[in-house]
Amino acid sequence: MIKKVKIISTIFTALLLSASLNGAGRGFAVIIDSPTYGACKSEIEAYTTMLKSEGYTLYLRDADWREPQQVKRELEKLYRDSNLRGAIFIGQIPIPMVRDAQYLTSAFKMDQRVFPMRESSVPSDRYYDDFDLKFDYLGQDSTERLFHYFSLNSYSPQRISCDIYTGRLKPTKEGEEGYNQIRNYFKKLVSERKVRNRLNVITTFTGEGSFSNSLTAWKEEGVTLREQFPESFRGDGSVKLLFYAMYPYMKDVVTDELRRQESDLFIFHEHGLPERQYMSEHPKSIGSDEYIQAAKRIIRERLRTKKSESARSEYIKELKERYPLDSTWFSGWNDKKVIKEDSILYAITGIDLSDLPVIAPNSRFVIFDACYNGDFREKSYIGAEYIFAPGKTVVTFGNSANVLQDKSSSDLMGMLSLGFSIGEWAQQINILESHITGDPTFTFEPVKSVEIDLSSRDSKYWISLLNSSPYADIQGLALHRLFDLNYTGLERLLYDTYNKSPYATVRLQVYHLLQFYKSPLFGQMLTRSVNDTYEFIRRKSLFSMGRIGSPEFIPYIIDAYLYDNMDERVFFNAMMCFDLYRADDLRRVFNSRIAEYKSESSIDAIKSQFESALASRASIGKMGEDLLDKSKSLKARYSSVQMLRNYPYHHLVPEYLKVLSDNSEDLSLRVRLAEALGWFTLSNERDAIVTTCKTIASSTDTPEELKRELLKTVARIDVYMR
Repeated sequence: MIKKVKIISTIFTALLLSASLNGAGRGFAVIIDSPTYGACKSEIEAYTTMLKSEGYTLYLRDADWREPQQVKRELEKLYRDSNLRGAIFIGQIPIPMVRDAQYLTSAFKMDQRVFPMRESSVPSDRYYDDFDLKFDYLGQDSTERLFHYFSLNSYSPQRISCDIYTGRLKPTKEGEEGYNQIRNYFKKLVSERKVRNRLNVITTFTGEGSFSNSLTAWKEEGVTLREQFPESFRGDGSVKLLFYAMYPYMKDVVTDELRRQESDLFIFHEHGLPERQYMSEHPKSIGSDEYIQAAKRIIRERLRTKKSESARSEYIKELKERYPLDSTWFSGWNDKKVIKEDSILYAITGIDLSDLPVIAPNSRFVIFDACYNGDFREKSYIGAEYIFAPGKTVVTFGNSANVLQDKSSSDLMGMLSLGFSIGEWAQQINILESHITGDPTFTFEPVKSVEIDLSSRDSKYWISLLNSSPYADIQGLALHRLFDLNYTGLERLLYDTYNKSPYATVRLQVYHLLQFYKSPLFGQMLTRSVNDTYEFIRRKSLFSMGRIGSPEFIPYIIDAYLYDNMDERVFFNAMMCFDLYRADDLRRVFNSRIAEYKSESSIDAIKSQFESALASRASIGKMGEDLLDKSKSLKARYSSVQMLRNYPYHHLVPEYLKVLSDNSEDLSLRVRLAEALGWFTLSNERDAIVTTCKTIASSTDTPEELKRELLKTVARIDVYMR
């Protein structure tokens, strides 16, 4: 029950100060719990006063928020009646925990039937900022009362399209300490926003294990950043691209960069947890002695994970049988002095929560292209501690769940240097798990004066920008807006744009959007984009070829395997395609291609490697057949269904549809299979999937649980069949 609602509103009186200020009445809501507002009132009012001076119309809502539904109703009303553009959630605002929508994430695929609800749900404010998504309320968590569980409804749209942008400011400490965090944050924010600061000092860091440690993947970021932030590459700008292997202990280097007074944007590509950023797995070693010491540390760490003496003895025995190791390799694993020394070395391989108050980061905006660094369900997490630490960092952008390595993390980012707020940028590219921590209205001073009306629904306006803007990401933004407006003929425009654009970042947006059309143009583009000069487009093109499953792509997959094998992620995606095509078809094309291979001296070795690759992938493929074998246990068949989320075996779809249609089959198996087939969004068998799902769903004999999943699968595939 809402105890009180306080509304503060003003009329727009200031001139537009940036490209993203699109006229009077830019509504912005401050959603705050009453105790936090009472404790931090003067700092909140300083913030709202600042926003009003910048042309926002403010709506402050302080209440005893007990359910997410209360918050959403307020936001929808403001959106409908008062031109609401964005909101910030301050304090103890209910956290929606989303279920049955894992396909809206980049990688999260935890089995909801096996793991606890807390772990198998995705904390997501898409519940609040995408008003079209429809959810069924499942209830409040019994112990963590801020959590509320929701299931994405079968009749909901199956694609994210945010109506507003949002950010969170949730303290990581309790009581007065937490209120002090809020107070100090707004003092820092208001002070920083008084500075007319351009975004022209950028640092990126790629940690060990990210992009398979591929140097070609890493170096491409310099290409895209130059297209997105051209001003940063000249004059008083600065761009640094750091790689985990540049120095033995990159944590010190990264710390120095974070502390730079002039730092504007810092992008991390790394593995992460709520409490840690991983710089490197182990300190980089130089020389044989250092490698030996590093190997010994690894062995000691493994021994410490063993739960019993017998397990440790077995591990030591296995290593001694495999390598000529004496007892010195295993000593010290339980020595307190050695444990302390090892822990110190471990500390310098990453950034932990306790490091951040000492580092006092100054980068105004920090992006974590990592798992869980933005997990706001936790009491404390990396994304929050960056902005609560001393220093000038005021906004972070991270993920509340695990994320895909092959995810594009810089789409349309050039908007930030042209005067768009961080929230306006994030609104265009949000996935289920991505979130802003801090003030979403934070804006850098534009490096160039550009006026863009983000709210325009005039296709001609966006066509004009696509054709006339000199900025790559404004062209990309125009394509996205035309897509949202269902512009007739966009698939042809996208295809033509890919063929003529000199910008890798624009061609990437074409790749993102063209796949949603049931048009041969996407496949035609893939046969070209698989050889794009931009490595990320090459690897994603191969991924899509695997997801489609058309035999016409096999020659391109084999060529990538043979000729692009120095690009680790491209090669990996080519290998993944092996799982999704018939081995005989792959072998036939391989044999024809290898006959033209230039390095004759290595042909035998390459043939042997290819056959080994096919054999290893075939063993995985056989698991996809377990579903069809009624003699297998239900557990084994369930596991087979689970695999289909990552491995859409197109050639087995007719058999899968027989299982789905069989009323004598286990109902739970059929429901799981119906859900799994919803991941076949690009498959050349998707028409058959949709037809069968509709037929079964229309039958009066179909149980309601199965019917809901069938309709959801139809809707999910339909998203990709414009």
